[in-house]
Amino acid sequence: MDPGSRLFLYPSRRKCPHRIAILIAVKYIRTVCFAPEKETLSMTTTGTQASAIWGKLWIMLPMLLAIAIYLFTTTGRAVIDYDEGYYAQAAKHMVEHRDWVTPYANGVRFLEKPPFLYWVTAASFTVFGINEFALRFPTALAVIALVWIMMRMARNASGEPASLVAGFSTACCVGMFLFTRETLHDIWLVFFIALAMHGFLRWYLDPMHSLRPALLFYFAIAGAMLCKSLIGVAFPVGILAVFFLVSREWPEWRKLHILPGSLLFIALTAPWHWMAAIRNEGFLNFFFVGEQFLRFFSKREPPILWSVPLVAFWALVLVWFFPWTAFLPAAFMENRKAMDKRQRALIRLAISWAIVILGFFSLTDRLEHYAFPALPALSLLIAGALGKAEGSKPIRRAFGGLAVLGVLALVFGICAGIWIATGHGLQYSSSGPADRLSEADFSILADMPAPIVRSLLKPAAGTVLLIALGFAAAFRYERRLQRRHALICLAVVMTGIFGMIHWSFYICEDLISSKKFAHAVAQMARPGDRLVVVDDYESANSLNFYQPLRVEVYDGLAYALVPGMKYPDAPKVVLTRQEFATAWQSESRVFALVPKVRLAEIDPAGMEMLQILHRVLIRNR
Repeated sequence: MDPGSRLFLYPSRRKCPHRIAILIAVKYIRTVCFAPEKETLSMTTTGTQASAIWGKLWIMLPMLLAIAIYLFTTTGRAVIDYDEGYYAQAAKHMVEHRDWVTPYANGVRFLEKPPFLYWVTAASFTVFGINEFALRFPTALAVIALVWIMMRMARNASGEPASLVAGFSTACCVGMFLFTRETLHDIWLVFFIALAMHGFLRWYLDPMHSLRPALLFYFAIAGAMLCKSLIGVAFPVGILAVFFLVSREWPEWRKLHILPGSLLFIALTAPWHWMAAIRNEGFLNFFFVGEQFLRFFSKREPPILWSVPLVAFWALVLVWFFPWTAFLPAAFMENRKAMDKRQRALIRLAISWAIVILGFFSLTDRLEHYAFPALPALSLLIAGALGKAEGSKPIRRAFGGLAVLGVLALVFGICAGIWIATGHGLQYSSSGPADRLSEADFSILADMPAPIVRSLLKPAAGTVLLIALGFAAAFRYERRLQRRHALICLAVVMTGIFGMIHWSFYICEDLISSKKFAHAVAQMARPGDRLVVVDDYESANSLNFYQPLRVEVYDGLAYALVPGMKYPDAPKVVLTRQEFATAWQSESRVFALVPKVRLAEIDPAGMEMLQILHRVLIRNR
């Protein structure tokens, strides 16, 4: 008799939860852990109800893992100075002032980006209050939704095994985790591009080319437009153009449903642009000409101060997709084999997707995270190959390469540990970042003070152990023709590594955020007080999230606020030497956040409130 049936025949047992748990565990061990040695990755049922349930749970593992990873890490991290500091302020202002049209940062119009990120973040603030969890919650939801979309695309084209691979590789690659540590517009751009591609693929594979999936495509590009403006339209349309070019086919115009799709697009995007143009003089010229076309040709004012070299940009794509990068060569080899129409369409779409994103940013200024929208395309490329039956030599070699990498990482880690333990130490003399305006995404790594570098050794050691043990286990499972277990090993390893990265962000909090200084100010601040940053505003703009005073700048810039400061109602942000001296010597209380090396310039010397790393918070009275 099936154990599940006994629960209903014997009501007294039905009331014992631990009995149910034991029966489920026994069924799991019998059907999964003691499966035949040469299993397949297929998620088909074995004829029993328990097997069907567990088959569905296996398929849901990437979603469950994404929920655990990205929701758990929404807390325990301070708001980061610069980009996240700006975007958090804009959403906070919307909630506090009920102005859902014009974003503001530090009391100044902040019109660089469309408002979708601010809207969803403000909605989160409304529900959960203004705090760090509410700030990061929409980003976590976007990642979880993205994983679901990628799994749906892979399943519709290549089956459930490919769906498992697409889900794991989307949720558990380095770039997906790193680029969602801040509240940025980019994750929503990635989400809407993926949604557009999902709608297009459904439309393309439908013999009737029906209206519903086409409208999903137009809805998605409208969302992308409200996330990142014109590139939100250019990327999906460009991907489709390359797809049809590669496929050597062009659809009939009437089947594209351009009229209803365009009406939907205009209905969703036009209202905000129209209202923003009415309320902000010169908005359309600044927003479209300056921030789109002039930015592409590197003629934007104020000018772009940073860009990653092209070779480094392309090389880092392999890092962002780690560890799944190892399977890209095997994917290209496997995907050349005979496939049905659905699989061919998915592979061509993924290739077109990657080409458009990476090709576009090869022609203009770029940062590391600009490759982010291409990562889901790479997930689709490897999904079909890894979702096939076991025994592929290229894929086995890829697992073997990861195992070798794990061994090398362990050897290097042991050697580094011996080097440090024998008293050689770390030759790191930096006291902190020198110029936040000229930084790329991760250039701050070169400016870490020695105490922080030493503290990072523990998560680094944990990462090395995870890579060595986990990759070896994954290779072992692959050799035993247990692909599903090998993939789960990789996902578990990456989950552990993400935990180490989360820990590292906590260690680096004082370097990348001004949260503790803001709390010190908030405890004493009263109406009429002033807060001055003796440096660029971007070096400490997270202050605005945690304390009530508007931030002023002395002997520095407020780079991203320059366009907004041209409006006649903009408050004074950048102080001259005389203005700062007058304020400092006045009867009003002034707080000043000063680099330690510049304390001697403050006359008269202030009263020290808090010193952390290279910065000191002082007040004049």
